[in-house]
Amino acid sequence: MFGAFKPSSSLSGGLLWKIPWRLSPPQKLRHRRRMRRVDNVVATLDTALKRQDASTSARSQHANSATSSDPPPSQIPTNSTSHSAATPTDLSSTAEGRRLLDASTHSTQDSLRHGRGPRQGELVPGSTRTRLGDQARRESTIKLIERWKAEMPTEQEMLPRDKYTMFDRKVKGYRKGVHKLPKWTRVSQRLNPPGF
Repeated sequence: MFGAFKPSSSLSGGLLWKIPWRLSPPQKLRHRRRMRRVDNVVATLDTALKRQDASTSARSQHANSATSSDPPPSQIPTNSTSHSAATPTDLSSTAEGRRLLDASTHSTQDSLRHGRGPRQGELVPGSTRTRLGDQARRESTIKLIERWKAEMPTEQEMLPRDKYTMFDRKVKGYRKGVHKLPKWTRVSQRLNPPGF
């Protein structure tokens, strides 16, 4: 054909946007790093909220005790804690700290989380959703953070199959690459139906 109807390579090649069917190794690496950054943000928010509540309760106790016959504030010893060195008691008070302390026990494949719910082999706790608000108030965090920690597995706890693929009922094997989800770098896709 000649003229305006001359076929070009882009027109005769089918789809213009071609997505490979699997992630490349650099894409997988960046995906794991993004997931770890999200886990770090959740752990940082949880720790900051708990420290803020602890410091406000300590201030209120100090204000109550300062009204009684105590020495002036200049004579009260202050406990200066370094942020770089965390004690095991500090680590056990946060979710990320507990995961760091238990890193040696959760190194096997059996401890990895698959889909929604507890780790494999554990019994499902009764009605955790109704108690998240009470737990958040008790631990002085936000309900959304408690829900994220209860439902979403961390990057280290996920199976590679769940990291890089997601459930899709229209696909032959019920799985497709996570990169085929629109805006997949900005959406958390960590939960899949159990058994798939």
